Amino acid sequence: MALVIVLLVLALTLAFFHLKCTMMQSFMMLWSSVVATILALSYYEVVAELFISRGYVLQWAHFGCYLIIFIACFALLRSGCEFLTGVDIDLGNMVKTSTAIVCGFLTGIIFSGNLLIVMGHLPMQGKIFYSRFDASGSVSPNNPKAPVLGTDAFVSSLYGLISSGSMSSDKSFNVLHADYLSQIHLNKLKVKDRVLTICSPEAMQMPSKKGQHPVRLWVSPDNKEFVVVRMGIKDSGGAGNNFGKITFFPAQIRLVVKDKDKMTVPTDNPLTGSAKALYPVGFLENNKVIEKELNEIISPKPEELKNRVLWLDIAFNMPPNYKPVLLEFKQNGVMDLSSYDVVKSSPEVERALDGDGQEDG
Repeated sequence: MALVIVLLVLALTLAFFHLKCTMMQSFMMLWSSVVATILALSYYEVVAELFISRGYVLQWAHFGCYLIIFIACFALLRSGCEFLTGVDIDLGNMVKTSTAIVCGFLTGIIFSGNLLIVMGHLPMQGKIFYSRFDASGSVSPNNPKAPVLGTDAFVSSLYGLISSGSMSSDKSFNVLHADYLSQIHLNKLKVKDRVLTICSPEAMQMPSKKGQHPVRLWVSPDNKEFVVVRMGIKDSGGAGNNFGKITFFPAQIRLVVKDKDKMTVPTDNPLTGSAKALYPVGFLENNKVIEKELNEIISPKPEELKNRVLWLDIAFNMPPNYKPVLLEFKQNGVMDLSSYDVVKSSPEVERALDGDGQEDG
């Protein structure tokens, strides 16, 4: 399905460039598509938050905002370029045709890549929809079903380079959305089972009392090491299903970690550069890691909640010399872990987390 979409978009774009575009128009179309992509990926979440925070079109917010921003920006940029460029430069049919082929091919790659990204945000799952993972079987984030022509991977990688390079800020796309395509496709694996794909940041909670250490290194009786993170999920803010009950699956939880060797000094901003996304291997319960499939739906009973919050100890296999920087839940839920130290678990550490800690820190 994805390959057919890419080939169709490429064919239509090349035909349009060859038949309708002058040399200058070909360059303007390519430039407009690149800038529209940058704007769409930079601002679709900001615009979507305006709807999510008000409870409107929660599951469709990212899909709709991305699509509208890209189309609107491309149309405005192309129209502006046409207006500003009054005279066309004619260097002959050979140059015109060569420019049309090169620019048309690159623009087709960008168009199809953006279309596949938009389809990745579509809150629908099925054979007729583009999906990198099969919801019915075992899920491995490292083995996605990528199309032969992965134009969405090209577009997201290009934007990642730009966001960490000449247009870098204090929050890099390659950190906030490490392994971006897997994130958006894994997040919607269970939409058929009415598991919501988007939540507000207020749906997440971390232990906040002094003396509590929610990020710790836990060693199993057979000497396996896990990084365990204590997180609370509120029964509001999109964490529940359409009936208000908390419903999720482990693939909707991600720990974003950063290689310490890539940080020049310890005081470097951990949210710049690039990072790696880890998915849970299970949950720590009664001093034992209970393994879970990434697509296994978890729907706790009301009595399992404490003050309307479900507290989880999420276990991850973290490579050596890495530092946790973000904990992400569904789309839009992000907790900054960069200020937390990974402490070794002990009975005292666990008792502090299970209790109320000390006074507010």
